Amino acid sequence: MNDKNTQDAQEQLNFIKSIMDDSQRVLADNGMGFIVWGILILLAGFMSFILDQYQLTQYTGWTYVLMVGLGWIYMTTYDRRREKHSLGNPLIRKVIGSIWIAVLLSMTILGFAGGASGAINLDYMSAVMYTVLGTAYFLQGIITGKMWVRNLGLAWWGGSIILFFITGPPAIVLMILMMVGLQIVPGIIFYRQWKTYFVED
Repeated sequence: MNDKNTQDAQEQLNFIKSIMDDSQRVLADNGMGFIVWGILILLAGFMSFILDQYQLTQYTGWTYVLMVGLGWIYMTTYDRRREKHSLGNPLIRKVIGSIWIAVLLSMTILGFAGGASGAINLDYMSAVMYTVLGTAYFLQGIITGKMWVRNLGLAWWGGSIILFFITGPPAIVLMILMMVGLQIVPGIIFYRQWKTYFVED
């Protein structure tokens, strides 16, 4: 009986280890989504700045509608394509994918409904968005066992706290630095990891 229990325990440990190994491989499969969303948000911010300079702020909302719409279109088409080249356990992929869909949908609602209704002050919209974004990074890091990804979530939260207390050029600089350093750069790292795993396979 003891030998059977020991064998069952070992099999369970091996199963858990295989899930964790697979989940780390799934993480590397998400790089392009991170990069694309980061670039789209930066473009939206840049276009909003240009519109503001030309006193065309009435079109700012449509700028974000365009960029967010492109982001969602990319996500739906990319998710379908990447199934052909996916790595790791399908369940882990589904869990991580569901987290990001929930977070991005929440950010979309907060951005458009919260902004249009006036419930969220537009000066602090990025602080709200970055707070929600930190949740996805934190959960993904915990699920995949990658503490540096979890720490990205902590960095998003820390930056969002600062953004709740500053406005103007300092806030813009911090928002850009966070989007590049905590979104686009990690996306590049994820993409390189994916390429490494894919070539090895």
